[in-house]
Amino acid sequence: MPLNYSKWDQLELSDDSDIEEHPNVDKKSMIRWKQRDIHEKREARKRHIAQLNSEISLNSVLRPRIESILTGVTQKGVDHFRAVQRRVKESPSDEKPDTCAPNQPTYDMMISQLLQDVFRESTWIVQGAKVEPGSGYVVWEGKKVDEKSGQPDWADGAIPDGKVEGLGKALEERLKWHLDELQKRDEEVKKEIEQEEREQAKKITSEGIKEGWDVSSVAKPKPSPLEDKPKPKKTEKVETIEVLNPGASSSAQTVSAAAQSDDDEDFGPLSPSARAFANIAVGDFEKSFEFIKHDSSVLTEATHDSLLAEAFDAERRGDKELAKRCVHQSLLVNYCRQLGRDGVGLFFQKMIARNPKSVGMFNEDFLKTYQRISLRTAEMIAEEAAAGESEQIQLVAEDPSMTIGFNLPDGPPPDDLRLEGEGTEEMDIEQVKAFLQRKWEIFQSFPEKLRTALKTESLHEVNKVLGKMKVAEAEEVVELMQEGGMLSFSEKGVRDMTQGA
Repeated sequence: MPLNYSKWDQLELSDDSDIEEHPNVDKKSMIRWKQRDIHEKREARKRHIAQLNSEISLNSVLRPRIESILTGVTQKGVDHFRAVQRRVKESPSDEKPDTCAPNQPTYDMMISQLLQDVFRESTWIVQGAKVEPGSGYVVWEGKKVDEKSGQPDWADGAIPDGKVEGLGKALEERLKWHLDELQKRDEEVKKEIEQEEREQAKKITSEGIKEGWDVSSVAKPKPSPLEDKPKPKKTEKVETIEVLNPGASSSAQTVSAAAQSDDDEDFGPLSPSARAFANIAVGDFEKSFEFIKHDSSVLTEATHDSLLAEAFDAERRGDKELAKRCVHQSLLVNYCRQLGRDGVGLFFQKMIARNPKSVGMFNEDFLKTYQRISLRTAEMIAEEAAAGESEQIQLVAEDPSMTIGFNLPDGPPPDDLRLEGEGTEEMDIEQVKAFLQRKWEIFQSFPEKLRTALKTESLHEVNKVLGKMKVAEAEEVVELMQEGGMLSFSEKGVRDMTQGA
C-alpha cells in the first residue's frame, strides 16, 4: 500500500537546503532573514484576522442602535432625530469596544459622528443635491458632500416648517443607505476572514501541533449482579464480666441486642428498574426473562429484599395485586441467584415451556410466601389497633399534694360587668369581657357528655369521658380547657402559716 506524503509539502521551513542564496550573503544569514520574514507574515495575518473580527463585533453593536434611530425617525420624524443628537452629545455613555487602544472612541461618539453626516447629507438633499447612482454619495454642484461642505444656512437653527417633512424623509433614506452599507461591509469582512484563514491553514506550523493519543484505556467488564457476595458481618470484641447472678445483669442482653441490630442488613426503596420489574404481571415469565436480559441489575440481594418490603407495604395499603407481583418477582430474583449465571436461561426455558413440575413447585412457593406476608400484615394491623385503643388521655396532677378542680362559666358575661376587689383598677374591662365570652364559647363547644361531667366537678367523671375519646380529640379538649382557664390546682389540707413567724 503506497504511503501519501503530500501533506508534508505544506511544511514551511526556514532552513531548507534548496534555498536560493545570494552570492554576497552567507547561508546562515539568509536562513535567519527568511525565518524572520515567515514569522512576521504569520503575525501580520493574525493581527489582520483579529482586526476583521473586531470590526464584525463593532458593527453588531452599532447596527441595532441605528435601526432603533431609524424606527424613531419613521414614527416621530425630525424631532426624534434631533433629540437623539442632543442626548449623545450632552450625556454620552462611556461604553466602548474592548480594544485596549489609548484613544478608542465610545459607541456614542461613533453614533454622533454618523448622525452629523446623515443630517448634513439630508439637508443638502432638501436643498436640491442629488444622490449619485451606484456609489450612493450625495453630490452638490459636482462635489461630494462631506465635512468641508458644511450645511445650508437654514439648517443651523430651527428647521423651517416647509422643510420639516422633506428633511424627515431624507433622514430616513440616508439611515437606510448607511445600514445597507454596513451590511455589505459585514459580508465583505466575513469573506476576507475566510480567505485569510484558508491561507493560514495552507502551511503546517508548530502552533497546529497537538497531542493525538496520549491516554489509552480498556473498558473493564461490568461484574454480574449474580456474583455479588453478601457483606461480611461485623465482629466486635466484647468484654464480659462474670457475676454470681448472671440473670440479674442486663449487660448481656444489651450486647446481644446491639449485635442483632448490627447484623440487620439495610436496604432502600425500590429503584426505577426494580419498580418496572415489579409491574410485570404474575406468571408472565417471557416478559420477565426479556427484562432480565436487558437489565440484569435487578438480580441483586438488595432488590430481592426491597421487593419483599414493598409487598408488605402494598398489603397494608390494600393493594393486593401489587403485593402479589412483588412476591412473584422477588421469588424469580431468588431463584436466579440460587441457580447462578448458567442456570438462569434453563430455569426460564422450563417456566416459559410450562413444565408441570417446575411451574407447580414455583407456584406453591409463591402462594406460601404471599400467605405468610398477608397473615403477618393482618397481625401487625391488629396489634397497632389494639395499641391505639389502649392509649388514653387522663388528667392527673404531677404533685400528689395537688388537687385538680374545675372553674366553669355560668353563662356569657353580662353587659353591665363590674370589677371589684383589690388589683381590679388596672384591668381592662373589655379584655375581661372578651376572655369570659371566649371561656363560655369553649364550654359550649364541648360534647354534651363532657359538659355534664364537668358540671359534677368530679375528676373521676371527667377522666371517664376523656378515656372514651380518641387521643387527638382528648388532647384538644384539654388544651381548650387550659385556654379557657377551667382547670384549677390547689394543695390538699391546711397549710400552717404560723411556723415561719
